Amino acid sequence: MQGKIADFGIPDIFQLVSSQGKSGSLAISGPDRVTIFLFSEGKIVDVQPDRRESRSLLGTMLRDAGYLTDSDLRRLLSFQGAGGKKIGELLVEKGKVSKEVLARYLVLQVKECLFDVLTFSEGEYRFEGFAVHPFAWGGEPIRPDVLLMEGMQFLDEYPRYRGIFPSGDFLVTRKRGERVDPYAFSEVERILWKALDFSEDPDRVYRKACLTGFEGIKGLAGLLQRGMIEVSAKDPGDHVDPGKRLRDEVTARRRFNTIRMALWGFAAAAAAVWIYRGLFSLEAYRAFTAWVDFF
Repeated sequence: MQGKIADFGIPDIFQLVSSQGKSGSLAISGPDRVTIFLFSEGKIVDVQPDRRESRSLLGTMLRDAGYLTDSDLRRLLSFQGAGGKKIGELLVEKGKVSKEVLARYLVLQVKECLFDVLTFSEGEYRFEGFAVHPFAWGGEPIRPDVLLMEGMQFLDEYPRYRGIFPSGDFLVTRKRGERVDPYAFSEVERILWKALDFSEDPDRVYRKACLTGFEGIKGLAGLLQRGMIEVSAKDPGDHVDPGKRLRDEVTARRRFNTIRMALWGFAAAAAAVWIYRGLFSLEAYRAFTAWVDFF
């Protein structure tokens, strides 16, 4: 099963796979990225975001939520490359997160990837059927119809809530000196209020609270309306995205290795030229001849 998104919408594709209880992979190609959803008997059991979208990768999500450091993530990625295991399995094996925490973030990852592909107006889809078994370390399979209802709400309401805040990047902090009645908050607002101790960056607050960007911005709008938070536009120099920092570090390391290899190559070539000129020069030939005559 394959075709163009313009001819067969994303919700219809998910509903078809779900209603027929299919198992296999659904690859959705959009602008500059491909997202793959894995189904088992019509339910989503895993998602594989495009590697270029590092923000949606499970390791990056947990790093931004404070469960991993940059060095932890690099170490796990090296283990993953050596053993071929998925990062979720490694996280549980090495005790970095519990199965319960991992299950929550796996659901969050699926949600965010689904919300992302729902914004595609052009692209292609391709379903390939094969047996898929849920991972022992993963959470419960997810019904697509439940997620699609949330996804349609995201498409309808997100622009309105996002428009309440500064158009670019912004910071959010608790308003000091305010009396707080947690029972007056919604569940999402309570989770966000607690997570505001973790960071001023809304994206990292959402990660810590294990909320999608839509759930997070909606909750922040409620807190702002209650006068419980302060919002300010962020200076571009105030913050460096951790994912970008890691990518820049890897790029710099590769560039350094390339330059080092080039310098070694240049040194070897220079040595070869020096040896050639020294051994095969007229002076060297005369010296060698004199040495032979002497003995």
